[in-house]
Amino acid sequence: MPPITEKMILECYEAYKVGRRECFPEGMNKSSARMTMYWLDSMLRTYKPDKRSGSYMQHEVVLERIKQDYGSEKARRAALTRIDVATSLPLIRLLKSYIDPALSGNEK
Repeated sequence: MPPITEKMILECYEAYKVGRRECFPEGMNKSSARMTMYWLDSMLRTYKPDKRSGSYMQHEVVLERIKQDYGSEKARRAALTRIDVATSLPLIRLLKSYIDPALSGNEK
């Protein structure tokens, strides 16, 4: 399975943003694409955590785009849905930087 790229994640994000709930970027298998859309739904609409951890790159790209498109509060809520499933210290630090920039020492 080829690696998921920033381009693929952004294609899914843009599709989700305009209301499409399916997106199959070239090179991404259908299962990964469906999981990405479910993951985006949990971050942007339901705020219910899922068990998919996702990579640092995926979180970094999506959280920054959410912040640009919807503001810091929506990015904070999205990060809060992900904190319990984060599996690496760098990812935890990234999420905390959106949850409380002052505490992380990494204001966004």
